Amino acid sequence: MSRLLPHDPALPQLAQALDPQAMAQVFAAALDGLQVQSCQVDRVKYRPRRNCSVSYLLSLRDEQRGRGFEQRVSARFCTGGDSARRRLKAAGSGTVASAAGPALLHLGGLDMLAHWWPNDAKLGALAVLHDDAVLRSHCLDEVVAALTGGRGALIDQRMTLAQYVPEHRACARVELRLRRAPGAPVTTQTLYAKADSERRGAHTHALMQALYHSPAQAGGRLRTPRPVLWQEAAGLHWQLALPGRPLLDVDPQVGPAASVQVGEQLAALHATPVPVARTTAETLRLQPRQVAEMLGQVEPAWTPLLTRLVGRLEAGGGALEREAAVTLHGDLHPRNILVDGERHAFIDLDSAYRGPAVIELGAWVADALYRAVLGGVAPRQVAPSWRAFLAAHAHASGRAADESLLAWSTAHNLLCQRAYRCVANLKPGRFEAVPQLLALAGSIASAGTVDAIEPCAAEAA
Repeated sequence: MSRLLPHDPALPQLAQALDPQAMAQVFAAALDGLQVQSCQVDRVKYRPRRNCSVSYLLSLRDEQRGRGFEQRVSARFCTGGDSARRRLKAAGSGTVASAAGPALLHLGGLDMLAHWWPNDAKLGALAVLHDDAVLRSHCLDEVVAALTGGRGALIDQRMTLAQYVPEHRACARVELRLRRAPGAPVTTQTLYAKADSERRGAHTHALMQALYHSPAQAGGRLRTPRPVLWQEAAGLHWQLALPGRPLLDVDPQVGPAASVQVGEQLAALHATPVPVARTTAETLRLQPRQVAEMLGQVEPAWTPLLTRLVGRLEAGGGALEREAAVTLHGDLHPRNILVDGERHAFIDLDSAYRGPAVIELGAWVADALYRAVLGGVAPRQVAPSWRAFLAAHAHASGRAADESLLAWSTAHNLLCQRAYRCVANLKPGRFEAVPQLLALAGSIASAGTVDAIEPCAAEAA
């Protein structure tokens, strides 16, 4: 797949930073006695004219010891020599040797500072999430006690890093072998341990408890993971793993049947009260202009379309204030829905907040349009699926979304989530999709209806 990139004179090293083969050579030169067998770009966070953070997954080989292993490296490519300042600051914060050896790697020629896992100044929880023995000695007795009412005993465990977003969050999959009571057979229990830089685990734990013990969950209308424990000292929130595969893997097109189930369950989530005070009304209001300024920096040719789109979004957003606030998932997309046979479950609810339901309805429509654009499919071809989703939510909630607000939300999400992430995350094939996403958003915002899914010539120009 092609990788078109922004032209950024402040970051001339951007193309090299996103070239796995080129960076494999860079890392190989910094290692003594280790072979770099492969290098993968795992995550990207691009800030135009400022910096670009790239997370790499290295496959390394130690011929002397006859073993291979993986090493994560998180690099920030800077402007104006800022990597040197960051290097001085990081050196004073305390670092540990990585499995590969280095803790930090500073390369002035690339204006780059790289942290080698588990070094991360903003995620103290990595001190326990990088090593099975440390995790066991610091955390697992309390986890087993919470699972078994204090009667169980841990036999052994295996930890696998499931997700790592440098400086933001980490998630480990932990398989425990335990006895739930003296003399009981050994069983296996799988959990996820999550950490974030804001240490919001106590908040997330309370929210997930409310969902798990809700009437909607008891009645089978809602399915979310069971929260187990919040460990303040370690900064870890523990929850049980649910069986299943991501919806996008099971049904890549997310057809009407799956869409109906998602719509029904989302209505149950929206109707379930939780102890969440956080709202994002101000963020929603400010986002379009902020995102448009960033996108305009990247490609000035987009500015006329962005200016019109922001004007329409700012003019239409006031109607949201009259909408009731409900419990929103906060990061709803097909990868955060697990499918287990006929059952669906919502996962990754860490970003849940309160707001108008139409925000999430528009997000789902925008995601369907986004996947159509990436797949080279005409937007109208995915309309039956998102229409089924909207109809199911309306039937289950007893209220259909206002058409003009739904259009506003869809256009807002196409700009502030989909187009923004295509630039900020720079995944292969995404950057070149931005013009069509903006044209879709402009067409929908101009018409005031999601029926306007074929961008008009004026908006696409």
